[in-house]
Amino acid sequence: MVELGPEFNLETSRIGGHNVVVVKGEIDISTAPTLEKALAKFSKKEVFLDLRKTEFMDSAGLKVLITQRSRLDESGGALRLVVGEGPVMRLLELAGVREAFSIRPTINSPDS
Repeated sequence: MVELGPEFNLETSRIGGHNVVVVKGEIDISTAPTLEKALAKFSKKEVFLDLRKTEFMDSAGLKVLITQRSRLDESGGALRLVVGEGPVMRLLELAGVREAFSIRPTINSPDS
């Protein structure tokens, strides 16, 4: 588990046979590099990024999502976002990139 101050926590695990990265708190210019490093460890694999407890994400976090999705797609892997209604979904919609991602409300639900 990586903790950068009280507003960011990242944990990588396997849940039900899936590679899962869970982020709690805020993804911004100071924490986005930690998220990028965690996702960069995966190649040719499906990775679920659980952002349901992410309270804030700025353009630095959005950039990580876009670059890591492309990198994983090119390697034969996939980035699946686990997102509920809230700040992350609003950012994806406002930025016009929601449709570029495989988004699920839970890890085991189908893509939306």
